[in-house]
Amino acid sequence: MRLSELRGATSFRLALFFAGLFGSASLIFVGAVYVMTSQFLTGNPDERMRAEAMKFDSRSGHQTELVLDQHSVDDVTGRRPFGMFDKQGHWVAGNLRRLPDPRPADETFFETAVNNPQEHTFYRSILHRLPDGSFVVVSRNIEELQKFRHELLEATLVALALMMVLGVAGGVMIGVGSLRRLDKVIRAIEGITRGDLAGRLPSRGTNDDVDRLVRVVNSMLDQIERLMGEVKGVCDSIAHDLRTPLTRLLAALERANRRNLSAAERRAEIEEAIAEVRLMLRTFAALLRISEIEDGARRASFSDVDLGQVVSDAIDYYEPAADAKGVTLAFDAGPGDGHHRINGDIDLLFEAVGNLIDNAIKFTPAGGAVSVALRPGAAIVVADTGCGIAPEQRENVKLRFHRGDRARETSGNGLGLPLVGAIARLHGMELHFEDGAPGCRVVVAPVAANDQGEPARLSLVHPT
Repeated sequence: MRLSELRGATSFRLALFFAGLFGSASLIFVGAVYVMTSQFLTGNPDERMRAEAMKFDSRSGHQTELVLDQHSVDDVTGRRPFGMFDKQGHWVAGNLRRLPDPRPADETFFETAVNNPQEHTFYRSILHRLPDGSFVVVSRNIEELQKFRHELLEATLVALALMMVLGVAGGVMIGVGSLRRLDKVIRAIEGITRGDLAGRLPSRGTNDDVDRLVRVVNSMLDQIERLMGEVKGVCDSIAHDLRTPLTRLLAALERANRRNLSAAERRAEIEEAIAEVRLMLRTFAALLRISEIEDGARRASFSDVDLGQVVSDAIDYYEPAADAKGVTLAFDAGPGDGHHRINGDIDLLFEAVGNLIDNAIKFTPAGGAVSVALRPGAAIVVADTGCGIAPEQRENVKLRFHRGDRARETSGNGLGLPLVGAIARLHGMELHFEDGAPGCRVVVAPVAANDQGEPARLSLVHPT
């Protein structure tokens, strides 16, 4: 892992940003504590010093000298040096013998340091002008205050340096972990782009933001893998299923070209060829319709639809076909008034229900029965007493061009149920099959809520 990659990592930069932010906030906090503590430690003593200096206003010059001389005797350690100076700043009395240069302003506090081989001390003083024009200086030792300031400043700098070191170290650890995780994702993506459609992005299972993104991408890859498999299957199925009608068409045309046929015979050959071409055109039209539905563009035409009315219209449309075959067609609208309002495309829903009813009639022998039922939740159930679908083939019949063994004896192109499945998915439904005992039940049911707890769109349930 290169340093340039680490510097460019968003997590590393965010970690450094927050380390700097919290470091600055801590520095401001400690600085405020430092200033407030210093003001507190100096405030009250300063007022006492001012009061002591103002006491000399009521004394004469001689009395002031005597007091300062006595103070010099009492203050053996020199922790509170006092001094008296004339108008020109020359020393008169006390154990403080020199004014700072330049001389501070009257009635102001100032700090001085005594640095010599015998002493290294800090003092805080006030210069007070007496009524006769002379000056008196009252001081106190602030060595402990200076030591406190120095130690507080050192602690602040050490804490700040430690915080920056920990911040940088934490940023490096987070950045390295993020880059390693990103490298795994990139390697997985590179494998997928090289053709490994079964590959998926790695997930930690922590449900963080990256894991949520990985779940969405993996779901997309599942859909892409399914679609690619369907495309491959469709291509193979087109080549296989259209080979037979094309072969028949070619043979008929060659027969018509070689033989001396009468007008009636030639017309019959042409009509047979036209029938084969129409069959292929219907197949391609069904494929295009499935693609159009799966594209999702039809959602723009969604409106409020009475599903009960749609099913009733489909029953009325296919009832003559059922009667002609001797099959009983019944409709159960379910409890209530039979009205089930959903948001969908009325034409597509009618086509889906119609395909299921048509399939049920087609595979139900004479004397059998087909029933269509609406259940709570706008579910449609279509059941028949026909040959049924073998359990091992129930998923395969959802694929384009796939026809069960029992369906090969009837006409069709194997696109009816895939079309129903596409319409169901467009409306948030799923298509599945159940054993009708006898016959088959095809169910188009609402999809369950997703992982984020969002409700699924309405679905249909059909047994066919």
